[in-house]
Amino acid sequence: MSMKPLHKTRSERHLARYALVGIWALLTTGCAGSAGVSSGSYRDAVDKILDAPPVDQVHFGVFAQDARTGQVLYSRNAHRKFVPASNQKILGTATALSLLGPEYRYQTALWATGPVEEGVLDGDLVLVGSGDPTLSRRYWESGDAAMAALADSLRAAGVHHVRGALVADVSAWDSTTVGPTWEVEDLRFAYGATGGAFALEQGELVLVLRGADAPGETAQVQWSPSGAPAYVTPRIVTWPADSSSRVRASYFPESRRLVVEGRVGAGAVDTVSVALRDPVRQATATLARVLEEKGVVVEGGSTVAWTPGALLGQGCRSGEIRSCAAAAPLAALASPPLTDIIAGILEPSQNWMTEQLVRTLGAELGEEGSWSEGVDVITRFLVDEVGVDSLDVAPRDGSGLSAYNLVTPRALVRVLQHMAAGPYAEAYRSAMAEPGEEGSTLARRLEGYEGRVFAKTGTISNVNSLSGYLVGRDGREIIFSILSNGSGLPSSRVRRAIDNVITVLAG
Repeated sequence: MSMKPLHKTRSERHLARYALVGIWALLTTGCAGSAGVSSGSYRDAVDKILDAPPVDQVHFGVFAQDARTGQVLYSRNAHRKFVPASNQKILGTATALSLLGPEYRYQTALWATGPVEEGVLDGDLVLVGSGDPTLSRRYWESGDAAMAALADSLRAAGVHHVRGALVADVSAWDSTTVGPTWEVEDLRFAYGATGGAFALEQGELVLVLRGADAPGETAQVQWSPSGAPAYVTPRIVTWPADSSSRVRASYFPESRRLVVEGRVGAGAVDTVSVALRDPVRQATATLARVLEEKGVVVEGGSTVAWTPGALLGQGCRSGEIRSCAAAAPLAALASPPLTDIIAGILEPSQNWMTEQLVRTLGAELGEEGSWSEGVDVITRFLVDEVGVDSLDVAPRDGSGLSAYNLVTPRALVRVLQHMAAGPYAEAYRSAMAEPGEEGSTLARRLEGYEGRVFAKTGTISNVNSLSGYLVGRDGREIIFSILSNGSGLPSSRVRRAIDNVITVLAG
């Protein structure tokens, strides 16, 4: 029996909450009246926060607007461009939800490129990659478990022997795995993980470290996805029992090896995630291993078809499997709906999944699954359909990891306003982080604003941001964007100023 994904339906989780918020807003509006706080009062109070040392040295851009009337409640540098950090995720997720729809699902499918007789496939077994970002422990027990479900479905279809090879057809996407304007040092960390048309575990390698009994001895290391047996070279040493774990991963592209060095305390068990750096090949090797474990013999080993037109099986070619007369579908995994995927991006601020989504936009609505095509789709949507000034946005990636992204506060508010007025307003709002929500980036911020703030945070070096929706004390909904650049201060200090601005806007 195939394992089922572990995702939950977000509409069920949030229905009662939004009903209560709506009732509360109606009641408080009736009591407080519709006038609320004057824009002059907002201006004086927010200025006092942002002009106080040391945050008076920070470059702030703020725009807040009444969602119903369009009244501008506060504006500071709203027309100027800022590096948005993870507020960049608003642009890509809003585009994807609007253009692909809330029920869009990825398909990871296995195809036969030849006849199947008595359980034997006379041809290649082709996995057609779609870039599914959910083949991970966020939605399954593990990436291996997702592959096991796919292998079980193949066995259920009656295939137990393949005379050809297992081929991962990823030709619909380009083979670039590194964000075009990312910093090199980010690439070793999980937040800088890279992807592709077929990848597992959010592009991460999850290491389980077990310290030996005595310092100086070699520690035991297990990892997943396991991929090719010789891919990971572990060099973890046992340190004294009170030592903290430290790991550094270095990828060597010439030999395609990932060397993991570091330490773990004696007798300790720790889990660390690093960027996988060769995700497509390692996902293909993982599927090959799982098929073997499930009793499916593949005579020709495994390989990756990176470009369209490669000859596969009985006259089929990569990029054309669905139209090949000799090909037939055997098994498939469907992802959760896009609403759940967007929640998996916005709540925890998940970089890798966002970049997969950007390249999906390129594959579905552009020429190929690439950053450039995906970014073009986003830009066209924002300018042509949302009405954002073309000079207000200069996207370079989807996650906000790039310091080359630029956007104005008024553009972010315009996008949020567009989503609030559209058919997917509740789905989009519920996908954002909320104060007190475990696993979200607002879990420990804005206490007392539970059910009233739905927003996207953002943090990279010297950049902090927060944009989203706020229900004021008078019941009115406020759409806001607060961007800060060049702080030179601890992020906690800038975030405190941002949260104080939210308190003022709430009335």
